[in-house]
Amino acid sequence: MNWGYGARSWWRAALLTGCWGLGVSSEAIAQGTADPPEREPGMAQDAIAQVPDPNRDRLLPSPGLPETLPTDPETILPEDEPLLEEEPLLEEDTLAPETPAEETPAEEASPLIAVEQVQVVGSTVFEEADFEAIVGPLEGRQVTLEALRQAADKITELYLGEGYITSRAIVGDQTVSNGIVQIQVIEGSVEDIIVEGNQRVRADYVRDRIRLGTGQPLNKNRLEDQLRLLKLNPLFANVEASLRSGKQIGRSLLSVRVVEANPFQATFSVDNYSPPSVGSERMGIALRHRNLTGNGDELAAAYNRTTAGGANVFDFSYQIPLNAREGTLALRAAPNNNEIIDPAFAGFGIRGETELYEVSFRQPLVRSPREELALSLGFTLQNGQTFLFDNQPTPFGIGPDADGFSRTRVLKLGQDYVRRDVGGAWALRSQFNLGLDILDATINDDPTPDGRFVSWLGQAQRVQILNDSNLLIVQADLQLTPDTLLPSQQFVIGGGQSLRGFRQNARSGDNGFRFSVEDRIAIVRNETGSPTVQLAPFVDVGKVWNTSNNPNRLADQTFLAAAGLGLQWEALPGLTIRLDYAVPFIELSDRTQNAQDESFYFSVRYTP
Repeated sequence: MNWGYGARSWWRAALLTGCWGLGVSSEAIAQGTADPPEREPGMAQDAIAQVPDPNRDRLLPSPGLPETLPTDPETILPEDEPLLEEEPLLEEDTLAPETPAEETPAEEASPLIAVEQVQVVGSTVFEEADFEAIVGPLEGRQVTLEALRQAADKITELYLGEGYITSRAIVGDQTVSNGIVQIQVIEGSVEDIIVEGNQRVRADYVRDRIRLGTGQPLNKNRLEDQLRLLKLNPLFANVEASLRSGKQIGRSLLSVRVVEANPFQATFSVDNYSPPSVGSERMGIALRHRNLTGNGDELAAAYNRTTAGGANVFDFSYQIPLNAREGTLALRAAPNNNEIIDPAFAGFGIRGETELYEVSFRQPLVRSPREELALSLGFTLQNGQTFLFDNQPTPFGIGPDADGFSRTRVLKLGQDYVRRDVGGAWALRSQFNLGLDILDATINDDPTPDGRFVSWLGQAQRVQILNDSNLLIVQADLQLTPDTLLPSQQFVIGGGQSLRGFRQNARSGDNGFRFSVEDRIAIVRNETGSPTVQLAPFVDVGKVWNTSNNPNRLADQTFLAAAGLGLQWEALPGLTIRLDYAVPFIELSDRTQNAQDESFYFSVRYTP
């Protein structure tokens, strides 16, 4: 029987990556004060870097993990044992190798055999004690050949019960000596993996990943896990597999048929997730090719620009899997330039330039359709410079040098874990950052912030199914450090992707936390039962604080909290509109009349 993976499998990729939508937005700015610009520590945030989520942006990439959260409770349930029972991958009664006629001679008179000991040979899965209940009653007595065969069948059933569907036990031709009878176990294996349907994807790419589940003896559950993981891979639209008997007893041929997905993806977006100081509203385009050379390598490019022209943000990346367990090498370059257009400061000609280069490697240690645990190691080089009157190098805040430069060289060690269960899913990320005194990093006397530091950034998320129409999403971010940090390394809160009710990146500090609870309620569904319109009441809270000896002052009101209501609408396939409105519990003294300060956020994304 062939086992095909249908459209329901799409949820897994959405869940795995959606679980990382935990972060915030870009750089914060203190507005509406009479202080001259050089005394505004938040100004450095806006002038240097404009990324949609600075906290998340500092995390090393996790290839294959989500960008959007699942919106349908039915799509979160892991395809685990119940699925295997409903739609088994392999048809067991056709796959057990047939016993040659010469090994099963017909009994003419059912002679009795004096048995002193029954030896089960060839088993690498079970211990002798596991067979005692089966063979023990036969020892020390005279039994028929049929009784021995029944014992062999029970051993076969023992293998089948553990998922070893191509293994079996037989009573072969033998001469009984001293009452010792042998039952031979033939543990099944895969003779060859035949890949069909691939066009751009190399056959070895598929074969190497499937081979991880075909160790001897062949186990159905491990094989199905690898097939499911292959189906999770965005390179494929569908995966089917079947087994048939090979040329030898216990050897099988595995046929894997794949349907490749379109490797090219384009996403167009409009939102107001940019700091008002450089222009709230922005437009963006992101292009991605997931199979550049046939090895599953991905080339991606993104460009975002505010409608007011205050920010131009580029992001280029390339990643390639180096082994069948999805150990992935990633390279990234992200240059951008920004200009403060806020009327309060526009006359000062404040602008900034930044460049980021990163290399990292991520290796999953545990990987199945139900959970994944991975370690990452990376190095990030980041340079930023701010200017006054357009071309005059000028530092903002305390930390950058006299020419406005801030340089960090950061060694990063990351850990991420995803676990799905029948009630929902967990996603956890942790990263230790070590700022190094190499390659001309910014170095200052203590306690002035510089490129030497140690920090830890953690993120956690739980997606919980309350009922068929309610999906509870709980998120938490935390950054801790004993050191004073440059603006590019600080924790940021505020904005439509972080703490709603306040403008993008309203506050930043060396340390901080953010906590969010959102209940997605499906109110309209399409003909397939998937939600197209959802209401999302939410509560967001967060706080930042500096290390005690940081000479940079924080803005007032570092604890922020708000509650509100969101509306998410899938207007067309691939077109998602999100609206949020929040009521802040804290009234900021530097609040302005921007839509973000009025607690309104919008996002329109279209992926053809």
